[in-house]
Amino acid sequence: MARKSRGDSMARLVRRTVRKLLARTRWGRERKSRDPFFVTQKLVTKPAPVIFDVGAHVGETAARYRALFPGALIHSFEPFPPSFESLAAAFRADPRVVPHNVAVAETTGTAKLRVNRASVTNSLLESDRRGDDYWGKNLLDTEGEVTVKTLALDDFCREQRIEHVDVLKIDVQGAEYAVLAGARGLLERHAVDVIYLEMIMAPSYVGQRKYHYYLMSLDALGYELLDLFNLGRSDARLIQSDGIFVASEFLTRYEAERRKARRQ
Repeated sequence: MARKSRGDSMARLVRRTVRKLLARTRWGRERKSRDPFFVTQKLVTKPAPVIFDVGAHVGETAARYRALFPGALIHSFEPFPPSFESLAAAFRADPRVVPHNVAVAETTGTAKLRVNRASVTNSLLESDRRGDDYWGKNLLDTEGEVTVKTLALDDFCREQRIEHVDVLKIDVQGAEYAVLAGARGLLERHAVDVIYLEMIMAPSYVGQRKYHYYLMSLDALGYELLDLFNLGRSDARLIQSDGIFVASEFLTRYEAERRKARRQ
């Protein structure tokens, strides 16, 4: 058993060494530049940033943020009870990941959450039958509904006395526009530095907004599109993309600091 343990330790050491070496290559640098989490880490240099994980599911994204930002305070919002229970269990030993069993929306109150065949597709919006053509047959089929609490981020931050959010990640299956509407006060005063936003282009939910809606709305609020990630396609059609948007003055400071560092 001891021999096997030493062998396992050596294998882990080799894997870590290979990963470090690859990270220094052009391939490794390009790979990181296409990862939205590494890009966020490059943008946000605070030792203890405040991160909102809206649409947390079972904690996959919170785990990525925790690995990259060990000192972060992460508020994770997930309305579906079974997913929330898994989320809470996963971070029970981490007091700086705070799970909230609530749907983030335009207003504070209650709403019907559509429970679909695949829990990652649950939404406050009704499924669009045309979605089968892009995501797979029956994936968006609604099998039930559950009444959930909703909150607007403006209300939440006021109640929690949170004045600044470093990263706002939003992945709520077509209802991202409602999250932004409920955070309008925060966005108008640029109290959010970085927005990591899922945008669905293919018709998947009734009432979802088109791609250009997010570009125009965030531009009007003074947020610039930094880059696009995780482009999903079906045949010749772009059906989904994630985007990182950055407050204009935050981006100006960041780029000035990068130019200064290159000159040194």
